[in-house]
Amino acid sequence: MLESPTRFEWIRGSGYAIAMGLPLLLSYIIDAPQTLAFVALGAMFALRLDPRHGTSQQVFAIVGGMCLMIASGALGVLLVGHRELAIAALVLIAFLAGQPRPEQAYLSLLGKFTAAAMLLAEMGLPATLNTALAYLLGALLALLISFIVAALAKDDPQGWSPATELKQLMAGDINGPLFGLTLPLTILAATLSGLALHAQHAAWVGLTVLFVMHVNDANTWQRLRQRIIGTLLGVLIAYMLVMWLPRDFYPPIILVLALFIPAVMRQSYQWFSLLISVLVLLVIDIAMVHQGGDLQLIRWRFFDTLIGCLWVATALVILRFAKHWWPEKNRNKKSI
Repeated sequence: MLESPTRFEWIRGSGYAIAMGLPLLLSYIIDAPQTLAFVALGAMFALRLDPRHGTSQQVFAIVGGMCLMIASGALGVLLVGHRELAIAALVLIAFLAGQPRPEQAYLSLLGKFTAAAMLLAEMGLPATLNTALAYLLGALLALLISFIVAALAKDDPQGWSPATELKQLMAGDINGPLFGLTLPLTILAATLSGLALHAQHAAWVGLTVLFVMHVNDANTWQRLRQRIIGTLLGVLIAYMLVMWLPRDFYPPIILVLALFIPAVMRQSYQWFSLLISVLVLLVIDIAMVHQGGDLQLIRWRFFDTLIGCLWVATALVILRFAKHWWPEKNRNKKSI
C-alpha cells in the first residue's frame, strides 16, 4: 500500500505535472504533437536530473546534462550504418555509465540517460535537430520549474550535489572495472538477442538492462521482479487507454499521473515502473500520431523488458562467480 505523498513530494509532483502537462496541453492549440511530446519527455528527464541543491548546480546539472544527452544522441545518429563503431561507442559509454555508485544519484542517472540516448538514436528512433531542440526546450522549462519548486520547498532533505559526486568519482569511489565491463557487455548481448528475435525495437531490450542492472546483486534481483510486474501492468493499462480513449484525453491524464512521480519513486520501484511505463507510452503515442500511433509497438514493450531482465539475471549469476576470483585490489570492497 502506497503512503500519501509528503509536502515536498506534492510540490515536486506539481512541478512534474506542469513540466509534462503544459507542453501537451498546448497540442489542443498547436498542431505539432511530435515536437510537444519530445518537449514533455525532455522536461521529465531534466527534472529527474534536478539535484535540488543550489541554483548554480541546478543550471549545470539540468542544462549540462541535457546537452550531454543530446550530444550522445547525435553520436548515435552519426554511427547509424557503422555497427562496429556503434558497438565500440556503446561499450565505452556504458562502461562509464556503470562507474558511479548508487549513492551518487546524479552521475548514476546521467550516465544511464547518456547511454540510452546513444543507443536509441543508433537504433533509429527519432533523433533530428528538431527533436534535440525540443528536448532542450523541455530542459529549460524544467529548469524554470525547478527554481520555483526550490523556492517553495526550501527544506527539501533529498537534494544532492553533483560537484561532490564528481569529486568522489575522481577520487576513485567507483564501482570498478568488473561491473563496468559486465554492464556494457550485457547491454550488447541483450540488444543483439533482441535483433535476433526480431523485436520491434531491440533498443528497449538494452535499455532494460541499463536501468535494471544494479551493482548490488541482491537489490537487482528485487528490481527484476518489480520491473517485470510493474512494466506488465503499465503496458496493459497503457494499451487499454490507447485502445479505448481518444488522444485528446491523454494530456490531462499525463498531467495527473506525473503529479505522483516523486512519491511513487521513493516508495516502490514496482509502482514507479508501472507509472513511468504508462506515461512514456502515452507520450510516445502522441509523438507518433502522424504514423498512426504506438498501439502495435506497445504490445512488444513487455516482451522486450522480459528479454532484458533474463539477460540481467544471467549476468548476475556470472558476476557472483566472478567475484570469487577477481583480485580484491582491482575492485572496491563495497562494490558488487
